[in-house]
Amino acid sequence: MELAGIVGKANVGKSTLFSAMTLAPVEIANYPFTTIKPNRGVTYLRIDCVCKELGVKDNPKNSRCIDGSRFIPIEIIDCPGIIRGAHKGRGLGLQFLDEIRQASALIVVVDAAGATDSDGNPVEPGTGDPLDDVKLVEEEFTHWVVDIISSDWQRICRIVENKFGELEEELEKKLSGLGIGLDSIREVIRELGLNPYKPTQWSREQLYTFTSMLVKKEKPIIVAANKIDIREADKGVEKIIRAGYETVPVSAEAERILRLASEKGLVKYLPGEKSFEIIDEPRLTRAQKNVLEKIYEMVFKRWGSTGVQELINNAYFKLLKYIPVYPVEDSEKLTDHDGNVLPDVYIVPQGSKPRDLAYKIHSELGKTFLYAIDAKKKIRVSDEYTLKWGDVISIVSTAKRG
Repeated sequence: MELAGIVGKANVGKSTLFSAMTLAPVEIANYPFTTIKPNRGVTYLRIDCVCKELGVKDNPKNSRCIDGSRFIPIEIIDCPGIIRGAHKGRGLGLQFLDEIRQASALIVVVDAAGATDSDGNPVEPGTGDPLDDVKLVEEEFTHWVVDIISSDWQRICRIVENKFGELEEELEKKLSGLGIGLDSIREVIRELGLNPYKPTQWSREQLYTFTSMLVKKEKPIIVAANKIDIREADKGVEKIIRAGYETVPVSAEAERILRLASEKGLVKYLPGEKSFEIIDEPRLTRAQKNVLEKIYEMVFKRWGSTGVQELINNAYFKLLKYIPVYPVEDSEKLTDHDGNVLPDVYIVPQGSKPRDLAYKIHSELGKTFLYAIDAKKKIRVSDEYTLKWGDVISIVSTAKRG
């Protein structure tokens, strides 16, 4: 499955956001996930569970359903902090760029309040430029990819111009480790009107523009406009949105505090909620009450939520274009072989077919696939059927028949 990566410069709240995303409340945390690498964590997508639509009581196995909301565990990558000059090895630059390579979409955390300068040093709120935080990530990654291409450009040009190979295919080989595909390379060359048969005629500027467009296409960005609990963030959020970036106003610190308070039984809160409820006020200190009051006034009252759940949902559903599908074994009872109702929900790419779902469940099920049943409509669908958001699907195979 494709993964989103959290990126950003120092002091914008990147680590706080990763902590807030992966600190699951007790209610949804008891999922036995596989071992996670040090730079990865588990967070949750939140969707309206199909159990409400179908009027059934479900028994989830690979996810959790709480009051009709299904929480689906997914992995997320935490990339090292970035500074200008990272592509030349400054700071943890090369480590950052190697980690970012694994991500299919980038969650770029920025200081929407403008309370940090270009190097991440604290400054007066409103004086820093959050748009520069986004451009820093884009430019450093683009420069790094340009350097990768340039290191072998002369050899590639000779191969192409001596008709021993095609430019697009040579570039795909060079960039395969970055997850950059042939189709995108062809599209960008065509869109820019570059000559793929005479790459020696490309200028340095054209190579940079080509790489920049390619990176944006293959590593789409969503901006986490962080620190919305500071008043100066309003202008910063507006500026990023005006620049055309997919943007979600966020308070990572508010989300982290609420999840910790929920874990300790001080408040009732689930990620994505429009408010929270204090359930054990006598245990709260005056300082804790003040913090919760500030979160309510500066975040929920002004912005509607902390934005963290919307951010992770948008990263996977809007940028990476996944949809949730519920596989069941019994299309009538909506159960698996143990009788669990709507036991699993799988996240599959838009455009997936029933056979793709079968392979995702188990390779043997994919190999022996015959057809599928739409359990909502109680009709048979072929392998050419395109899965839709919230489909409940039963896979029929030769293995099942036997």
